[in-house]
Amino acid sequence: MRSLRYILPVLIAALFLGGCRSQSALKKQKAKEEQESARMIHSLLEAPPVQELTASLSLNLSGTKVSGQLRMRRGRSIQISASMLGLVEVARIEFLPEMVVIMDKFHNLYSVCHYADIPLRNELGLDFETVQAFLWNRLFAPGSNGQVSASSRLRVDRTDQDKNTYIRDSEYGYEFKVNPDELIESLTKTGNGFRFNVDYDDFTALSGKWKYPLRVNFHVNASGKDIDVSAKMSSVSTDKKNWPDRTQVTRRMKQVSLDELLDNIDL
Repeated sequence: MRSLRYILPVLIAALFLGGCRSQSALKKQKAKEEQESARMIHSLLEAPPVQELTASLSLNLSGTKVSGQLRMRRGRSIQISASMLGLVEVARIEFLPEMVVIMDKFHNLYSVCHYADIPLRNELGLDFETVQAFLWNRLFAPGSNGQVSASSRLRVDRTDQDKNTYIRDSEYGYEFKVNPDELIESLTKTGNGFRFNVDYDDFTALSGKWKYPLRVNFHVNASGKDIDVSAKMSSVSTDKKNWPDRTQVTRRMKQVSLDELLDNIDL
């Protein structure tokens, strides 16, 4: 029994120290995971290593198939056009930092609007930076001012058995699925009978190790209606080319409201 007097404090000390070491290991592991999550988020928020991208498009607009072109200059302009029989351009949408221009060249009509005027703008938080992130395959947080502000709203929510990471925006509720290669495979936003998702596929190296998806599918379900837009890209180039950021409207074209233009446009 006398020996117990000496053994008991040793056992208590061993248990206490073991518990401290276990807690310390857990804290270190958690800190390491948080550091890795922050690194991934910052990496996916960063701009791509190229300033410009152009591509030919095969578009499927809810069953209507057309060809077209995509032109993008980071921070300046995004242009998407649709052509008839691959020859005559019939429609174009141009996203600029301060406005959106939509042209119905078949009927010589055009509309100039702000992002606030676009359908579903409030649900999606649409502005130039958001649209740009959709098409450049980057993380975003609508309405945030810079990477620091965006990263403060983005958190790793979970990982799955296939080692995909899910990142969520705390304000708008966007969820991004990031594969083990740290490429954004999809983003989703749901709520109040509304669902929006974008899927990315066929990632191809375009500039060094940077990979870009050559297939992008958009799906919207709102008010009981489904809208699907899929784009397959080819002849993709990241070289700088001579095209204007803003398309000049011809004198023959008439400016109309967005609703009137969308009622008349025919692809």
